[in-house]
Amino acid sequence: MRKLSLKKLLQRIITIGLLAPIIIGIISFDLQPYGSLPFLVFIISVAVMSLNEYYHMAYQKEEPFFLTGHFLAITLIMLAFFSELRSFWHSPLIQCASIILLGFFLMELAFRRIYFPARKLAITLRGVAYIGWLYAYFILIRNLPFGKELVFLVLFTIWSLDIMAYVVGMTLGKHKLSPDISPKKTLEGALGGFLAAVFMAYILASGVLQDTFPSTVNRFFAIHFGAWHSLILGAIIGILGQAGDLYESLIKRTYHVKDSSNILPGHGGILDRADSFILLAPVVYYYLAWLLHQ
Repeated sequence: MRKLSLKKLLQRIITIGLLAPIIIGIISFDLQPYGSLPFLVFIISVAVMSLNEYYHMAYQKEEPFFLTGHFLAITLIMLAFFSELRSFWHSPLIQCASIILLGFFLMELAFRRIYFPARKLAITLRGVAYIGWLYAYFILIRNLPFGKELVFLVLFTIWSLDIMAYVVGMTLGKHKLSPDISPKKTLEGALGGFLAAVFMAYILASGVLQDTFPSTVNRFFAIHFGAWHSLILGAIIGILGQAGDLYESLIKRTYHVKDSSNILPGHGGILDRADSFILLAPVVYYYLAWLLHQ
């Protein structure tokens, strides 16, 4: 069992406390007819910084095509912004491509191996697919009906997952989850994070809050998927969120770095904080779109 680092926990709390109001404000801002333009700028900014961190990690083995990779990633995110192109993302070809891409990343995680880690073109395209393609799905989620609430649903569920996994892992963790990829993660922490994600999704999306506090909650969080769909959403986020975290750890292990950068005190880099969101994005989007008959 490891000792809970109060200093590191305090750093994390301060960083989240400073960033959370800004992020919540960006998500909440509306600009019709295309949803939230500030949110688009925010996602592009996060994607550029994340991609830059990934390329700098990989640079130790081979220099990628920086400008080409950034241009393609931004282009993919922009394609998700315009409602006129929504049919593109719902085409069978794109849905299959997203499933294959997600399956490939999960296969690498299962085999504990990043394929072609030192090939210039492979590094460039991996960054475009991993960050540009998958980040684009958050724009698509934001542009769904009740888009703000849906983004908040994912955001708060991931935050609860990360916090509980960290606290449970540090206080109760005894059994290593994947010592060859991330030695500090434990089965107890993973279970705690999963249960926290399922619980948070249930609280936010099942309708229990709306039924209990209708006059207050409905003004801010009007989605209501029912118990089963809320639990399924929580399970998807709880599993793929932690898989995304492990996958980024596999990338760092491959390139022999501890953090993607040191820009966020107590958290590491932008990619270190965004990793839990990445792999779940397409699955959550298509599930939500199906629930909303979009």
